[in-house]
Amino acid sequence: MFAVNRREFFALLGGAAAALPLRVALAAGILICPALARDDGRFNHLPVDLRDWFRSQKSPMTGEHCCDEADGTYVEEDIREGHYWVRWSTVWEWQRVPDEVIIHGPNRVGLPVVWWHYDHKGVRIRCFVPGGKT
Repeated sequence: MFAVNRREFFALLGGAAAALPLRVALAAGILICPALARDDGRFNHLPVDLRDWFRSQKSPMTGEHCCDEADGTYVEEDIREGHYWVRWSTVWEWQRVPDEVIIHGPNRVGLPVVWWHYDHKGVRIRCFVPGGKT
């Protein structure tokens, strides 16, 4: 990985004014997540009620949908000092789950599930449904 400071980044884009359309496009991409979910048919075998459960999950922090079954990732979970920590196959470093994104409802799959994304600060957890650990 290489580091580029803000001034160099804007220069590469053609200046700060040229970066505005990029910012707008990134913001729009984040806001329309449910419409652009990665459902490529891999989860068609799931019962309809389970798919509906995935699709109905909302972030306690924002009230927005977490996305759907294609965006949820099964994770390994741990509890440290009263907080959930998770890791998964694409992000092997343990990530602390922000308390405000934990969904405290019944977990229909029984396994811990996280909905996550990358942003300029790194890995961000959008929603988390705990598994069997208490």
